[in-house]
Amino acid sequence: MLLFRRIFNFEKAKVVQSEQRLNQRYTPGPSFPLQAVLILAGREWPAKVLNISGNGVGLLVDPVAAPADGQVVQLRLSLDRHRLELAARIAHLKPAEKGLYCGIGLTFTDFNLQKAYLQLLQPITIGQSLMAVPGDRVVQNEPQFIKQVYRGEEGSVLTVWLETTPGTPLHSFEFQMHDYFCRAKMKTGALEAYQLEAADSHTAKLANPVFDTTGGLHDEIRQLFRWIVPNLSRSIPDDVRAVLLGFAA
Repeated sequence: MLLFRRIFNFEKAKVVQSEQRLNQRYTPGPSFPLQAVLILAGREWPAKVLNISGNGVGLLVDPVAAPADGQVVQLRLSLDRHRLELAARIAHLKPAEKGLYCGIGLTFTDFNLQKAYLQLLQPITIGQSLMAVPGDRVVQNEPQFIKQVYRGEEGSVLTVWLETTPGTPLHSFEFQMHDYFCRAKMKTGALEAYQLEAADSHTAKLANPVFDTTGGLHDEIRQLFRWIVPNLSRSIPDDVRAVLLGFAA
């Protein structure tokens, strides 16, 4: 059921805090492989996720499905091999350009299911919340590079280093995602996963590099990165986005 077993292993009290903080609605990126099916009276209707929050989902459905205000339904969300079956209720309906907008309120009676749903939200909220830090607030402490910084939810920070050569090519990046990190240099083309940072400089060592290849923490950090990148906000420049998509492929 859980999308992650080693990361985002929320305790019950923190799940309540996360649900309240994630009441803002976020729009999944167009290439994010999240799929939805609305189940009405035993019949399944494919739906498109237009927005998502800690306690609800906005769907685009076929008007032929004829959902009713207040109707008890089920919502199936699928992300790659993961599937969540959620109890829900129709909160509101309104006509949309290509169908019917259906606002769904979620009901959680199982703690692990709620945790799994909040785990699913993490790559969307982190990616969509990233905003550029104004240049005058970025400390340029490495003369050979121009540093750009983007900050978002869950303590996320994307730092990009550009070379001070003609065309300012991208030299390297570091993506802090909660307590986890992915880092890469263009020269090596290798994406590395870490946990916890030891120093600010991008040339410094990280405290706990994660190199296990047994399907544990290393794989989960890399999977989180791959799911965040399709959800990057429009604040991320196209050239940086293209590089990150290449590493997420």
